[in-house]
Amino acid sequence: MSNVNHALAFTALNTYAATLQQGVTQLRTTFVSLGLGTVEDARPVVLAWASDKYACPLVISESNRNKGQMVLDRSHAAFMRADKAFKRAMEDLMGDADAKVSAKSEGEAAEEVEIPEELLKAAQRLAKLAQQYEGARKLASRALATAFAK
Repeated sequence: MSNVNHALAFTALNTYAATLQQGVTQLRTTFVSLGLGTVEDARPVVLAWASDKYACPLVISESNRNKGQMVLDRSHAAFMRADKAFKRAMEDLMGDADAKVSAKSEGEAAEEVEIPEELLKAAQRLAKLAQQYEGARKLASRALATAFAK
């Protein structure tokens, strides 16, 4: 591992993260403009996209949890990839900004709160640290919730 050029690798990772964040921002903006700012409204569209992208058919669920809803076919070879893509897109779309996206989609003004500089810096450190893990937003949110619960 010592032969790895960390500066070059980190530059590539930072570019990747910035591009990903730009994509998430564009995704949220587009979905809100289309009136798809809630989980209920966005789910069928994102599900159809994942089904189409990975050629995994949609079927009517027989399970108690989603009975009667369209879901990805668990028996299909591409199910795992399609399901992962669906879940990632939904997490990025709704993620930690679910309430803000929903409010904007309903034409309500999102409440602006001034964040103290010290708190903003701590949140930025947490976000940077969480980026090295899968599901960074959810992980950071859970870490904050756990800290407040103590």
